[in-house]
Amino acid sequence: MNTRRISLIAVTSVLVAGLLVTACSCPPKEGSVYKIGFNSSATGPSASLGLPEARTAEMIQEQINEAGGVVGPDGVRHSVEIVIYDDESVADTAVSNVTRLILEDEVIVVVSTTASGSTIAHIPVCQENETPCISMASAKPITTDPESGREYEWMFKTPQTNGHAGEWQAAYLGAIGVSSVCILYTDDGYGKDCLANFKATAQAAGLQVVYEGAYAASDTEFSAQIAQVQASGCQAVEIGSTPPVASLAASAVRTAMPDMPITLGHGVCNQAYIETAGEAANGTVFPCGKVTVIDQLGDDDPQKPVLQQYIDDYTAFTGGEPISTFGGHAWDGVWMAIDALESLEDGLSLEEQRAGVRDYLENTIKDWPGISGVFTFSAADHNGLTKDSLLFVKVENGKWVAFPESEW
Repeated sequence: MNTRRISLIAVTSVLVAGLLVTACSCPPKEGSVYKIGFNSSATGPSASLGLPEARTAEMIQEQINEAGGVVGPDGVRHSVEIVIYDDESVADTAVSNVTRLILEDEVIVVVSTTASGSTIAHIPVCQENETPCISMASAKPITTDPESGREYEWMFKTPQTNGHAGEWQAAYLGAIGVSSVCILYTDDGYGKDCLANFKATAQAAGLQVVYEGAYAASDTEFSAQIAQVQASGCQAVEIGSTPPVASLAASAVRTAMPDMPITLGHGVCNQAYIETAGEAANGTVFPCGKVTVIDQLGDDDPQKPVLQQYIDDYTAFTGGEPISTFGGHAWDGVWMAIDALESLEDGLSLEEQRAGVRDYLENTIKDWPGISGVFTFSAADHNGLTKDSLLFVKVENGKWVAFPESEW
């Protein structure tokens, strides 16, 4: 357990930098400002995901200011500035924002963005400018080059992959006796990645995907897809979308086929999914991060202290806004960046700082308990999570409840 990082995130606790100050009769030398770039979809269709991310970044900025910044291994103190932009749920804007953060704001590391398609769009910017970028989106191609199968040198990400989610979904459907499945998905980066990963895991588990129906993230009517689902004779429906369209699709399926089992991906692990879907959300099942069901975790879970601290801090900072896994993706990315900045010696060039952060992430993030899981990065894995970083949950009476395999 990284107790030093937990102490950093608590405003009332003592920052390690403060300990260093008290150990010396003179204050540490002041170094240059360390800049972290941050871009999320705080407005637009993905705002239910991106706004908690932006507020989490704002919260951490306040905490790090109150703590006095960070102190490097050479004893030099650096203030930390998080430069926050909103891409308005538009991929082109995400690319422009990340380009501006790297070239104009001259940040050392970027945490971006909310949507898979937007992150994939700005991969070339991060790669060509040799700047470490930590994504808050789930698609595997964010970190892994689909052609070579190797990890992009400068790309990392904090959410679990849709492959991890697919393992849970396929296991559940097999356990309840389903043999044929339909998948409805958004025609975007996230939805297409859900489709690819769910098909792979379903087929490996002996399930047949008999219909694939795409729709736009802005769609509100699904009669054509529902007709095809009914004609296919499938025994369950998988929905690969994020709110609000995930909620609308689930409602359409539930209205037409009240008894149809519905599974979704971890892109719906926020209160917006439940609120928009209403009664249709009840009975739907999906994998989620542990922050959604922390009260059902054992005290020996290595994530539990971090999860509880995040819940307490975020609730206080926002005046009681509900917790979601998406804000947690931002928490992981920003604190990984801060940990990496603390490893830098003073006096390095911007290029050396960026390379140092990249190397720290790849080589030093090991058994790192965060909100999304316990991370172990390596040259072969810039996500560092497994299926076990997710738990299976069910919506009952408008609330998430743990839904372990023993209850399937």
